[in-house]
Amino acid sequence: MIKEDLQYIFKSQIDAGNNAGIKDMLMWFMLTDGEHTKIDRHPMDDLDGLLPMLSSFQYTGNEANMPRFSK
Repeated sequence: MIKEDLQYIFKSQIDAGNNAGIKDMLMWFMLTDGEHTKIDRHPMDDLDGLLPMLSSFQYTGNEANMPRFSK
């Protein structure tokens, strides 16, 4: 996954934050690792920092404006 992928995946959340003028907005997403599911958040302005966290996950879709990733 590359930064441009994350820009596309989180586009609706990024656009909402930009339109609201929120500088420190957090993006929300779901991680599933086997039986364990976790809802996590990450600063909108740090997509580069999110790449290592998601490196072992695959994007599995977006429901209710929340991207989902699984191993």
